[in-house]
Amino acid sequence: QYEKQLVILNLEKERNKFEEEKFVELIKDLNMKFPHIIYAQAKLESGNFKSAVFKQNNNLFGMKQARVRVNTAKGTNLNHAYYDNWKESVYDYAFYSCRYLGNADTEAEYYAALDASYAEVGGSYSKALKNLIEKENIRELFK
Repeated sequence: QYEKQLVILNLEKERNKFEEEKFVELIKDLNMKFPHIIYAQAKLESGNFKSAVFKQNNNLFGMKQARVRVNTAKGTNLNHAYYDNWKESVYDYAFYSCRYLGNADTEAEYYAALDASYAEVGGSYSKALKNLIEKENIRELFK
């Protein structure tokens, strides 16, 4: 029985292991607006998927724990929300996006909304995202 539980836990851990390809597929499956921007945000916010907040908290987007909207965070650690696995942070970002970015119909409006409500440094956040998208040809991941 004990060995069977260990096998189940190992399978669950492997299934939830972060891989960029799985992340791209989840963004596609959720049919999120401007997926290339979302992917760039995750790369930027997680330090190319290497930051402590990402590794310890499973937090791809540097999200704080929400207080007034639906969210999937389990609590706060390192002054950021933490999640059971990386997919939960994507779902949380999707909830955030629906609540605060849902009216953005164009990329320009989406970037403006991010600069106004998401980023701590106004104006340069969208520029950093655009540069990353261009430099790493991120749009190609979602064609």
